Amino acid sequence: MSNNKANSKKGILNLPVEVKLDILKFLKFNQLLSVQQTNYHFYCLIRQNERILSCRGLYSVEIFGSNLNELAIKCYYSIFNIESGIFNIPLDNRLMKKWQSAVDRQIPVYLSTCDTPPNNKLYTRVDMRYWGAYILKLPIYPQDIEEMKIVRCWLEKLFLCTYEHAEFEKYFYNPEMIKILFENEENIPTQFRADECTLTFCKHNIENLLKFNLDHLIITHGLTINLKFFEEQEMCNKYLLELLLNGGKNIHSLWIRGLKQQTLFDLFIKKIETSKDCSNIISEILFGFCFVPTLNLDHLRTEKIPDIKYKLENIYNTKMIFGIFCYDFNGYDNTGVKKIFYK
Repeated sequence: MSNNKANSKKGILNLPVEVKLDILKFLKFNQLLSVQQTNYHFYCLIRQNERILSCRGLYSVEIFGSNLNELAIKCYYSIFNIESGIFNIPLDNRLMKKWQSAVDRQIPVYLSTCDTPPNNKLYTRVDMRYWGAYILKLPIYPQDIEEMKIVRCWLEKLFLCTYEHAEFEKYFYNPEMIKILFENEENIPTQFRADECTLTFCKHNIENLLKFNLDHLIITHGLTINLKFFEEQEMCNKYLLELLLNGGKNIHSLWIRGLKQQTLFDLFIKKIETSKDCSNIISEILFGFCFVPTLNLDHLRTEKIPDIKYKLENIYNTKMIFGIFCYDFNGYDNTGVKKIFYK
């Protein structure tokens, strides 16, 4: 009997990859997790092709700092046992030293966009809508290799899911820690995938927040960035401009709320007219001004494109057209830029 099982397992492993994937497509999320645990081959195969296989669809994920007693008043939740997971992660000497160095240097799992640094009252909340919410309390500063494995395990679980909404208003996951934990793991995508996402840009950890945006978010519908708590917005323009020009691969549309200066808009208009490569520019961008902006774009006015007030052409590719539209919404004077292609 044992020989028959061994031969059957060997036969499955010898099947062409295309056939294995056709079989795996019939499995549900929990069944895929079980298959992943059988051996490293199936673990890698499923992770490589997770976008065409079943992912657990959840309502939302957010990081918040709060007293759990206060949270209990607002909603029902359960607490994840962080030690319930698969922590058999092979580490060679090089990775072991790198992980130990992260422990010794006290690299945090979370970073803050506000004046309040990460503390022990920081939690990840996963909302499953009809099945309630779950609270995950990860170590802020892992104390040993075992705690690093715990963080790695749970981040992997979060990356495996899709969400309707993600919220990183005051805290976000540290890109440096993600890089350390998932180094050389080509089969494991390290992005939060959501329909919509909200976050706050501030002067705190702004460079890391940009990296988190570009490397660890895939937003299929819209990303909203709030600037209403940020008084010194000029120092933010450099990073926001880089996001606008390079975030199009993972972000479909972007709404920047609370702009108190027009500088970012003017810089962006100049860039899209003169850039040699516009392929990674976010397709649709709304600039939410707290005032009525002075556009000075009468020379670009057009009536040929429905709902578009002004038309811009890229000087290196005249088939690359950008339309500008204006409207008032939700208390903001919104000026939008939409990428339009003409063949």
